[in-house]
Amino acid sequence: MSIKGFHLIFISIAALFCGGFGVWALFFDSQSAGQGIQIFGAITLLASLALVAYGIHFYRKSKNIIV
Repeated sequence: MSIKGFHLIFISIAALFCGGFGVWALFFDSQSAGQGIQIFGAITLLASLALVAYGIHFYRKSKNIIV
């Protein structure tokens, strides 16, 4: 496996984990943990979207540069 392929797989897995944690945190019982977990969940959902955007950007950029 090339380093490009590994990078794309790693970014995809990171985005899935961030998205999963974000969804879990938003639906977590806020009365037992407070509002902090929901704020952190929203931040990780935004991070997940940023990782997806970065993955698309990397794929398009590396298509012409890396064989």
